[in-house]
Amino acid sequence: MSNELKQKINKIKEIFKEFSNYIELSDFRSFLLFTLTSQVPTNILAQIGLGGNKEVINLPYNPIFNIYYQKINLISAGSLIIYVKNKTITDNFTLEKDDPIIKNFLNPNEMSLAFRGKEKFLLPKISDCSAFEIDGNSNLNISVDDIFHSLESFLAVAEPNILFVVDAANESEPDIVFTFNMMPQMPSRLDQKVLKIDAFFDEQHKTRDKTYLRREENYTINYLKDIKEVGHAELYKSAFSLILHVKSFSKPE
Repeated sequence: MSNELKQKINKIKEIFKEFSNYIELSDFRSFLLFTLTSQVPTNILAQIGLGGNKEVINLPYNPIFNIYYQKINLISAGSLIIYVKNKTITDNFTLEKDDPIIKNFLNPNEMSLAFRGKEKFLLPKISDCSAFEIDGNSNLNISVDDIFHSLESFLAVAEPNILFVVDAANESEPDIVFTFNMMPQMPSRLDQKVLKIDAFFDEQHKTRDKTYLRREENYTINYLKDIKEVGHAELYKSAFSLILHVKSFSKPE
């Protein structure tokens, strides 16, 4: 293995050394966009859903930790918990999709792309306990599958709908852009839970302060803070990826 590749893998392992099933996002808007992307497969922002239209969009809230969270069950590697620390946005159990509370977080163009029918939000209060295993073996071990050397290559080959970004602490270090391979690697030991990732080192910090990537038909990339009005012709010629900036890998407390 070349020294350059070894250094990149070691850098990723260093960043993920405290990873413990949890990914904390930076704000509630990012969490809401992640939820829509995960649950509403007809949405241009939401191409990783598993079924048809879902008229109920769940926003589980854990009142003990004061977090909104989504739980992603992996086939053989436990669960991922994507969460954001936020006080409850409402005391209501349901919210209509056009409720002013939702409009505080999504612009009109995002709302028109996000919703197709009579969707509504359900806000159950739940404390997930699956990641607090008594035997202490709940942590996922991260394994690097592919390192891409350009973001164009990453988008063209992996076609990710969601990109997570770990922003570097200083400008001299690259940001790490990554996605999870949801089909986990089989561990060499039965007490291990291994999850693979693909990664790209963003030396120029192009994803900083951005919310979306738009890949054009000719594979050029536009970096967007929000989605302006999109015509039908543009939808067929472009692919969008949601960018989620990671605040921490810490367990909520």
